[in-house]
Amino acid sequence: MRRNTDKDQRMIDRFHHRGWHYVLLLGFSGLMFFLNLGGASLWDLDEGRNFTCAYEMLISGNWIVPTFNGELRAHKPVLNYWLQVISFLIFGVNEFAGRFPSALAALGTVLLAYELGRSMFTRTSGLLAGVIVATMPMVCGAGRFANPDALFNFFTVLTFAVFWFGLEDRRWWWFVCLGGTMGLAVLAKGPVGVVLPAGVIGLFIFWERRWAVLFDWRWCYAYGSFALTALPWYVLVSLETHGEFVREFIFKHNLDRGLVPMENHRGFPGYYLVILIVGTAPWSIFLGFAWWFGFWSAIRNPWAKLQGWWSGAAEVPAFESATDVTAAYRLLACWIAIYVLFFSVAATKLPNYVLPVVAPCGLLIARFLQRWRNQSVRVPSWLGMACVVSLLVIGVVLGVALVVVGGVGELSVMRGRFVYGLENWAILGLVPILAAAACWQFARARQPSRLIAAVAVTALLLFAPLAAFASALFNHYKAPSVLVGQTDVLRLDEEIRIGCFQMEHLPSLNFYVKRNVEHLHDHNSLRSFLQSRLPVYVFIPLRDWQGLENAMGLSPRIIGQQYDMYHHTEIVVLTNR
Repeated sequence: MRRNTDKDQRMIDRFHHRGWHYVLLLGFSGLMFFLNLGGASLWDLDEGRNFTCAYEMLISGNWIVPTFNGELRAHKPVLNYWLQVISFLIFGVNEFAGRFPSALAALGTVLLAYELGRSMFTRTSGLLAGVIVATMPMVCGAGRFANPDALFNFFTVLTFAVFWFGLEDRRWWWFVCLGGTMGLAVLAKGPVGVVLPAGVIGLFIFWERRWAVLFDWRWCYAYGSFALTALPWYVLVSLETHGEFVREFIFKHNLDRGLVPMENHRGFPGYYLVILIVGTAPWSIFLGFAWWFGFWSAIRNPWAKLQGWWSGAAEVPAFESATDVTAAYRLLACWIAIYVLFFSVAATKLPNYVLPVVAPCGLLIARFLQRWRNQSVRVPSWLGMACVVSLLVIGVVLGVALVVVGGVGELSVMRGRFVYGLENWAILGLVPILAAAACWQFARARQPSRLIAAVAVTALLLFAPLAAFASALFNHYKAPSVLVGQTDVLRLDEEIRIGCFQMEHLPSLNFYVKRNVEHLHDHNSLRSFLQSRLPVYVFIPLRDWQGLENAMGLSPRIIGQQYDMYHHTEIVVLTNR
C-alpha cells in the first residue's frame, strides 16, 4: 500500500507548479466551455431575449436602457448586455459572440476556484478544485448559455476570493476591491449580488468572533467603491425611464419572485439538494462525504460528547501552517448555507439560482479527496465501490435516455417529442461504464489518486462532446433560425414587416430577422397585416393557419415550414408577395 501511495504522489508531483496547473485547467475549460460554442442556435426563451436586447443596444447606441422588440426590458441589469455588445464588435453578431462572455466567466470561475483551494488548503487541493468545477455540468451549462448567471457566479466567487486573500492584512485596497466586486455582481444580477455576500461575510465574522474586522472604519471604502461601481447605471436608467425600470426590476423581478412562484417555477423543500446532486455529477458521488468532513472541520472546540465524531473527521490545522484551515471551512460553510437557505425560502425556484454554491461545494469535494488520497482521514471501505456503482448508473441512465429521446422505438411517453440523431450519442454511456471498471480496479488496489483521475477524465469525455456537438442536433427543432434561412427574410436593406401570430414565446426570431416583430393576436389583426402595402412575413403555427385560411378570404403564399420543439407544432411562414 505504501508503494502505491508513493507512486500516486509522484504522479501528482509532476504537475505541482502553478504554470502547469493553469495549462491543465485551460485545457479542460477550453473543451468544456469554448469548443463549438456557437454550434447550437439560440435557446428560447432567455437566449433569444438576451441576444436581441444586446443587438438592439448595439444598433441604437443606447447603452443605458435595455430594450427587447423596441420595449423596455427590465428583467435583468445591464452588465451581460454590455459584454455581449463588446463581443459582437470583436467577433461579429453571431451565437459564439453572444455566449463568449459567459464562457469567459466560467473560465474565470475555474481559475478562482483553483486559487482559493490553493490558498485555503494546498496546491493539490487547488488543482482538484479547478478540475472539479470545470467538469461540473452546472458550470458547463452556464458557461455555454447567454444569460447573466455565469457572470453572477464569477463575481460571487471573486468577491469571496478577494475577501479570503486579504482578510488577515486588511489593506485599504481590500475594502475597495470588495465593494467593487459586489457592485459588479449587482450590475450582473441585481440586489442579491450584495445582500447574499454581505450575509455570508457577516455570519463568518460573527462565527469567528473577528470584531475588529466588523468595526473597521475602512468599510467606508467598500461602501464608496460599491456605490461608484453599481449606482451610476441604476441612476441613469431610472432617469431615462422615469423610474419604470427600477420599479419593475426591484418589485416584480426580485421581491415578487421571492413571495410568489412566478411562471409556475415552484419546488419542494429538498429541490436544491436534488439540483446540486444532478448538477455536480459525477462529483456528487463524494458530495455527502465532503459536507460531512467539512462540517466537523469547521468546529474548533466540540462538546465532550461529540469529541469522538470530531476527532475522526475534522481536519486539525498543523501547528506550523500559515493558513487557518478551520476558518476556510467556516467560510465555505457560511457560503453554502446562506445561499441555499435564501433560495430555498424564496417562492420562485429555478435550477440556476444555486449556481454560486457549486464553487464552494467543489472546494469541499477537492479537499476531501485530497485528504482521502493522502490517507489523513478514515473513509469507509465501501466508498470506492459506491463510486463504481454510481458511474455504472450514470452510464446506463444516460445511454437509455439518449436512445429514448433519439426516437428509438418511438415510445409514447415522449409524446412525439423526439430529437432524431441523439441515439447515436448513446455510445457515450460507455464512458462512465468503462470508468467504473477502471475504478473497481483502483478501489481494490487502494489507489484513490487514480480513481479520482478516472472520474475527472470521465466527466470531461462525457460532458464536453455532449455540450459541444450533441446540443447542435436540436437546431433542426428550433424553428426561427431554420425558417429565416429558408425564407430569406433577413433583409436589412429593405422596408418589410415581420409578424408572429400567437407566438410570443419565440424571442430568438427577433435576433435572426434583426428587426422588431409585430405580435398578432386575432384573425382581424392578421388579415390587416397581410393586406399591408409593404412586403410582410407572418410566422404562424400550421394548425392555426389551417383553421383560419378559409375565413380570411386571402391567399398568401406559404414560403417556409419547420417543426418547432417549443410549440410542439409545425410553423409556417406566410407572405403577401
